[in-house]
Amino acid sequence: MIYAFSPDGIACIAAIMTTRPLLAFDIDGTLAPIVDDPGGARLPAATEQCLAVLARRYDVAIVTGRAVADARRMFAFEPRYLIGNHGAEGISRWAKRSRTYLQTVQRWHETLAACDALTAASVTIEDKRYSLSLHYRRAPDHDAAYRAIRACIGDLEPVATIIDGKAVVNLLPPGAPNKGDALRALIDETQRPTALYVGDDDTDEAVFGLDLPSVLAVRVEPSRDSRAMLFLRDQREVLTLLQHLARL
Repeated sequence: MIYAFSPDGIACIAAIMTTRPLLAFDIDGTLAPIVDDPGGARLPAATEQCLAVLARRYDVAIVTGRAVADARRMFAFEPRYLIGNHGAEGISRWAKRSRTYLQTVQRWHETLAACDALTAASVTIEDKRYSLSLHYRRAPDHDAAYRAIRACIGDLEPVATIIDGKAVVNLLPPGAPNKGDALRALIDETQRPTALYVGDDDTDEAVFGLDLPSVLAVRVEPSRDSRAMLFLRDQREVLTLLQHLARL
């Protein structure tokens, strides 16, 4: 991985910005700092202001694991594209397909709500209609909470697609899109030849792993296993990146 503000990183960013790319961003851990209560997450004012400036000049997409309604309240402006539930919401041609996930997620929620091990481990279930997120940031013992989650989800029917995050385990219905699928769909829809994507965890690796030369992937915090080309040192550098993009 290359540091985004090294000479090579700056050259990569400058090159793709000359193509007027689609600019796509994750929310939690990227545009907004991660907090103990997901409902309390907010974009810093300077980040939102800079993003709004970019949105007047470029096609800006928000691609998040949050539900669309939940994500929308975090922005004072309307992003051109708002994709939720990892891609199950916000792509118009997938709407009919996404409705088939509702009953699956409801059954999963009922099963997991009855799992005493999750309650004992202080795991919180977030129902986003088209997917579930099991949060354990507030758990006193993260390792025990994670083991409880893996034990409880092992018997779910149908078998869930599992994506680990930062103190969260995401459950997607079989066949549900991931963020990589969503970005491909957005590129097709916008007809933009290139895209710049910024994310921070395993849910974003579906984008980083696309290996499309037309997509410049930037990861918040370096990871030895990541497929992203560039990295930022921490979430605070996201604002610096946005300001740099605005100047370009």
